[in-house]
Amino acid sequence: MSGRPLLRMTLPARAEAMAEMRRALAQALERLHIPAREQERLILAVHEACTNVIRHAYRECVGGSIGLCVEHVRGQLRIRLRDRAPPVDPRCVRPRDLGECRPGGLGVNIIDETMDRWRLRPLKHRAGNVLCMRRRLRKESGP
Repeated sequence: MSGRPLLRMTLPARAEAMAEMRRALAQALERLHIPAREQERLILAVHEACTNVIRHAYRECVGGSIGLCVEHVRGQLRIRLRDRAPPVDPRCVRPRDLGECRPGGLGVNIIDETMDRWRLRPLKHRAGNVLCMRRRLRKESGP
């Protein structure tokens, strides 16, 4: 990513750390004057992405971490999550069919609906994955 980060933090890959992440992300988004409803959607998408890392990549093992970097570059919000979990096959991470009647499992659907683009890739030659998400901001959202 290029540009100066609005937010850069490393958090433990534990559900208890999500409240701190949501607060920090909300403060970063407020600095861009993003409308409250849009902030809520973005925070939910990042929360779901982090939760998926915890549950599926780390498989709730103790000791993992998630790096979060948020940037505002040329009218786009760029969000990157990096973990050190075993590599995940990106072909296995898809929105589910909403016609299925079952609870949960909507995190990827929320990310897909909220973000303009997202891409998951395993890191080469070392453990870990990077999820890059992008969202165009309306002109009135910028500083």
